[in-house]
Amino acid sequence: MRLRDLAIMAATTLALAGCGGGPRADFSASAAPPAPDYRQTAAWLAFPGRDGLERSVPSGLTAIDEATAPADVFFIHPTTTTDRNVWNARWDASGEAAPLNAPVLLAQLSVFNGCCRLYAPRYRQATLSALGEAEAVALAYGDIAAAFRVFIADHNDGRPFIVASHSQGTMHAIRLMQEEVLGTPLQGRLVAAYLIGGYVPADFGKVGLPVCDSASETGCVVSWNASKIGSALSRIIINDKTYWWRGAMKSEGQAPALCVNPLTWRAGSHDTPTPAADNAGSLSFPQTPYPEARTTLPALDPGLTGARCHDGMLEVSLPDTAGAGYSDHLTRLAGSYHLQDYGLFYASLRENAVARTAAWREAQ
Repeated sequence: MRLRDLAIMAATTLALAGCGGGPRADFSASAAPPAPDYRQTAAWLAFPGRDGLERSVPSGLTAIDEATAPADVFFIHPTTTTDRNVWNARWDASGEAAPLNAPVLLAQLSVFNGCCRLYAPRYRQATLSALGEAEAVALAYGDIAAAFRVFIADHNDGRPFIVASHSQGTMHAIRLMQEEVLGTPLQGRLVAAYLIGGYVPADFGKVGLPVCDSASETGCVVSWNASKIGSALSRIIINDKTYWWRGAMKSEGQAPALCVNPLTWRAGSHDTPTPAADNAGSLSFPQTPYPEARTTLPALDPGLTGARCHDGMLEVSLPDTAGAGYSDHLTRLAGSYHLQDYGLFYASLRENAVARTAAWREAQ
């Protein structure tokens, strides 16, 4: 196995666990790398007009013409850096320093290119060592908030939009929704919030963001965390989490984790799994070497796995014949399909983003 692949696996394992033990010096905002300027397109990992990796599609599918796309996506990427020697990574970290940049664009953000123009800000992400460091996380969030304001003011032009995220990105999205969207005129333009691969409180409705409970509902939130059936270790991503709630970080009395089944779009626990036959297609996690430009992704694998929400987790059961792109260190170590949260339900998620956008437009 390549050293780079091992680094990616180790990075994601540590990110999921929230492990620290990195920089020797205490956090200092003055020592943080320079902030990005979101008026410059270089500060964006994905931006319309580039025809980048995020515009890639699986064989047989087509990306929408950006000129006619009816909505936008603001995507907050997960931890992509493997650096553990600083609290916050440089926003312009190279592909070597942030090796998950490319697969995130290929396997996560690309799912929305059937409906939307795609915007994904680079930011001074909290490194693996800093996921439990409140000041480092706050610095990263400050970049996200600044990028969102530029997105709304300079690029969105009053259009409907989706907020989407994964892992660390979901941590920031929870706060962004509360501080920048809910209770503002922007809330009426929200198609949906797909806050995937991280803890999301199931009682988001208490602060004004309803939980999605059907495939066509709009202005609501979706979340899930995929794991093997009965896996206890995988629950570290949803148990005893600290998150932004009503103006402050909340670390006690957490609500149960939200789980919406991406094969039925129903919320909450259900005893009977949705069968694998209802899964229109999965996309395996990209393998190195990654392409340098837009490409055709592998054909989707139909019927790979069913799913059910159970006690806050989305339980799945993949066959032994599933390819290597569906198994990684996290799967073997913790029974977690964290890297595959998007890919396992690629077709369903892609179709749903198109459907919810159409439903929003019809309602208007």
